[in-house]
Amino acid sequence: MRTLAPSLRVPLSRYLPIYLVIIFLVSACNATPAAPIPTRLPAPTFTPTVAEQPVAVDPAAAATAQAVAAEQAAIQATAQAAQAPANATPVEATQPVTTTQPATEPQPPAESQPTATAEPPTATPAPTNPEVVVISGINVRQGPGTQYAVIGAANAGERFPVTGKNQAGDWWQVNFNGQSGWMFSQLVTPQNTQAVAVAVNIPAPPPPTNTPVPPPPAAPTNTPVPAPVAQAPTQAPAAPPPAAQGNFPFQLLATDRCEPNAGQTYMNGFVRYKSNALRNGVCVHMAFYGPRTTKCSGCDGVGEGLWGFSPFSGPAPAGTTVEIFIVQCSGALPLGGQNDNFTNLTPQSPKWVHTFNQSEQCTGITFVGD
Repeated sequence: MRTLAPSLRVPLSRYLPIYLVIIFLVSACNATPAAPIPTRLPAPTFTPTVAEQPVAVDPAAAATAQAVAAEQAAIQATAQAAQAPANATPVEATQPVTTTQPATEPQPPAESQPTATAEPPTATPAPTNPEVVVISGINVRQGPGTQYAVIGAANAGERFPVTGKNQAGDWWQVNFNGQSGWMFSQLVTPQNTQAVAVAVNIPAPPPPTNTPVPPPPAAPTNTPVPAPVAQAPTQAPAAPPPAAQGNFPFQLLATDRCEPNAGQTYMNGFVRYKSNALRNGVCVHMAFYGPRTTKCSGCDGVGEGLWGFSPFSGPAPAGTTVEIFIVQCSGALPLGGQNDNFTNLTPQSPKWVHTFNQSEQCTGITFVGD
């Protein structure tokens, strides 16, 4: 056994710490890492979940908001279009506007819509010119009376300007198609005629129409025939009264004539002296269905010796029987005749009696007295 030299002998305890360090390092590199110690978590606490309530949406408010948004978008689009160059393509032409509001979405309430205030209609001023409106078919005459010639006819509903009236106020002077004509007041409706004055150009009444004189009977050949006596143009021969007329102060001549007149039924005639002169101030009474009206000849400016009745304001009802005769005057008659308070209707003449089965005009009814 070899023995080391004393100088090379090192005590073992001198290197022991170094050996321990090396062993520790080697062990640390090969050792498995230790599992971490789990951390203790606190116990979970239960938090109750509150159910959220749905927010109610007002359809009207939503619709209003959408309408406002659409209006603002339209205003903005209009402003952009106004700022765009002249040759720029309009937005509306390239980008169609679509509505986002569904068809079933509620419409805004009525009170949110602007209400247009309706302007009151302008009142049309009523006509102020005097005129008459024809009630039914009527004859237009040259003067204020049935003794004047007929110059035309007017139909119901036609209007004519009034230019004057007669003194009695029962005839209107009108502008009839450019000429002066007269209409009976009971057959028209006057309008705005309060200030109409009496006409200054009232024509004179025409002379009465003479009744043809019948030729005398033939005389024997051996007897000279006397020449007929010429009578004045204004004289009408008095026809002999019928034998059954009775003893009356006035007699009824057979000179009446009735002709069809579909528009108006009326009667007129004359009162004369036996000398054939016209006579004024004689009371003539008309009756149907009882006493009706009394007028006087020549009164109310209708013409010398003339009287007339037009009581139906149109055609007479079929089957109406009218009686006309002379009565005693109880005093001055009012304008247009007397319609009530009759005192004495004792006939002073035979009665003219006629039954109307159609509308007629009966003229020439003449009474003759002393």
